[in-house]
Amino acid sequence: MMILESSLIYINLSYEGKLMKNLRKQIAILAISFVSFIGVQSASAIEGISVGVSLNTSAFMGSGKETMTGSGASTTQEDITEEDGAFKEDVNSAFIEYALNDVVSLGVEMFAEDVTTPENLNVQQSGSGENGSGLNNTVKATFKDHTTIYANLNMPFGTYLKLGYVMVDVATQESLGTGSAYNDVDTTGYTVGLGYQYKADNGVFARIEASVAEYDDVNAESTVDSSKKVEVTEMYGAIASFKIGKSF
Repeated sequence: MMILESSLIYINLSYEGKLMKNLRKQIAILAISFVSFIGVQSASAIEGISVGVSLNTSAFMGSGKETMTGSGASTTQEDITEEDGAFKEDVNSAFIEYALNDVVSLGVEMFAEDVTTPENLNVQQSGSGENGSGLNNTVKATFKDHTTIYANLNMPFGTYLKLGYVMVDVATQESLGTGSAYNDVDTTGYTVGLGYQYKADNGVFARIEASVAEYDDVNAESTVDSSKKVEVTEMYGAIASFKIGKSF
C-alpha cells in the first residue's frame, strides 16, 4: 500500500508546533494531577467523570509534492514529484471526560502507542542520457502523541455527536539520495464523529464510534538546499472505534 512519500515527512518545526507540544504536556500534567486528586476524594467529588479505553482502526491519506530547482533539478526546469498515498493501522487509546450536564461532555483522548507507516522506496532519475543515474529515496514516518480535545453532544436513542481539535507529531525516518533532508512536523486539524453508547446502571458503558479528521496543509524547505521544497495537502484521517469505560 502506498504511503505519503512526500507528505507528512518533510515539515519544519514551527513556533506553532512548539506551542502544541507545550499544550499537550500541560494537558498531561493536568490530567495526572486531577487523577491524583480524585483518588483521595469521595465518590461524590468525582461525579461526572468518565474514564475509558478504545480500540481503533485508523486510516490516513494525503497528497505530497516536492519541487526542485537549480542544483536540485536534473535540468534548468523545475523537477516536480507528486504522490498520493494512504495507510491503515490498529491502535489503542485512552480517554477521560467530564459531563458538564446531561447533554455536553468535554474530554481528552490520546493514542497509547505510536503509529508507523510502511517504508516506501522511490527511485528518482538524476541527470540525463547515459550519464543519468537512479537515486534511491526511502521514507517512512511515525505518528506520535496523537491527541484529541473534544466535546460529545448527547442525542436521542443513545447516540451522540463528537466535535474535536486534533494535534499530532510526525517524526521522520528517511534516506534520500537527492541529498534533501526535512525536519519533523507538528500538525493540527479538526474531527467530527457519530457514536452510540450503551450504559449500565453501575456506570459501565460501551460505545461504537466513527469519525473523520481533516489536517492543516503544510509546506517546508529542505534543510540542506533551499531550492527544494515540499507541500502537503488534502490530509485526512478516518477512525472506527470500540470503547469501554466507567462513569462516576
